[in-house]
Amino acid sequence: MNRRLTSVEKGKGLASPEEPPRAPRVKVPDFDKAELVHNHKLMLVGRITNPKIQKMWALLPFLSDHWKVST
Repeated sequence: MNRRLTSVEKGKGLASPEEPPRAPRVKVPDFDKAELVHNHKLMLVGRITNPKIQKMWALLPFLSDHWKVST
């Protein structure tokens, strides 16, 4: 097998099919966020970074004690 393959035979240098145009961005109208912030002021959003070591059932009581929040 001394024959070398050309770039076309390898599939290199071929133009990829064009992707469809992206959908335009959604524009959200301006609104007063005060009520939204008030309704969600105690919400916690996060994730456990090491689930093999950190357990959610142990982390929640720790955080409530740390923040001095009654459940």
